[in-house]
Amino acid sequence: MSQDLIRIGHLSRVTGVPIATLRYYVSEGLIECERNRSKYRMFPKETIDIVRRILHLKSLMIPLAEIRLLLRTDETAPDACEHVLDLEQRLARILERKGLWEEEERRVRLLLESSKPPPGYRS
Repeated sequence: MSQDLIRIGHLSRVTGVPIATLRYYVSEGLIECERNRSKYRMFPKETIDIVRRILHLKSLMIPLAEIRLLLRTDETAPDACEHVLDLEQRLARILERKGLWEEEERRVRLLLESSKPPPGYRS
């Protein structure tokens, strides 16, 4: 067994991800492990970075199916290029909606400013 392998408990402590979640990630093909003679799950140390990347992508509300695709394909693969294009289109839609909301906010602020009575005004 290689010195570069760590047990699931260590991976959990280092990443802050519960052991049950790490087992789920294995079952979903997001991370890989091997079993030692005692049947313990053993992970390459690089798995720490992979789990941290998964956490980051999850924080961006990216579904696990998309995360799996991002982890499995390199940037030159056709699927990855298609996926990047999808993400770019999603970002464009978000920015468009953001622009519309910012314009709406600007209009409402102008209406509020124009609706305020002048200083010293008494009704």
